[in-house]
Amino acid sequence: MTQVIPTPRTATRIGVLLAAVLLCLMTVFGVSGAQAHDELISSTPASGDVLKTSPKSLVLTFSGDIKEIGTILELKAADGKKIGTTFKIDRRDVIVTPEAPLPNGSYTLVARVVSSDGHPIAKDIDFQVNGPAAVADSAPATAQAPDAGAPAAGPAPAAETAATADDTAEDQPLAGMPAGLVWTILALAGIGMVVLVLLKVRRQNK
Repeated sequence: MTQVIPTPRTATRIGVLLAAVLLCLMTVFGVSGAQAHDELISSTPASGDVLKTSPKSLVLTFSGDIKEIGTILELKAADGKKIGTTFKIDRRDVIVTPEAPLPNGSYTLVARVVSSDGHPIAKDIDFQVNGPAAVADSAPATAQAPDAGAPAAGPAPAAETAATADDTAEDQPLAGMPAGLVWTILALAGIGMVVLVLLKVRRQNK
């Protein structure tokens, strides 16, 4: 006679729960993978960057290949004026090259491209050019020659300089405290250490 061993209800419930969780995960990841589109993953410069020199080129990198059909790339200054550029597409990279060096100011790269799956992608990259060399060249010279009639300041007498140095050495604090206070603290610390050693020796002799 064959004996049937019943399956515990707890194990059955756990198996059903795990199966339901796996089914939900497969459904979620399957739908999200089917609906995924290409997108911008990086740019040079990145949005918000402040550059010290005019960029030779601007590079946009996408997660998939980009089609040349339908691509629109515009570089605009802060006043909305368009800057002349050329561009080329190298699979996932879109390379934009200004026709002339960019002066100091704020700029926006407006990108409208079409990914390999036909999905349109629109991105705006804002950046600034703030070259210190250009600022230095445009700043007026403010240095003035010394007044010819004003007497030249000569070196201080040697005796006066030595006296001042001695006074400064006497009053100079050590580590932010007067020298006398520092020596007092060191003496007290030394006495304390001697007392501790004597107490320890006395305890050991008992």
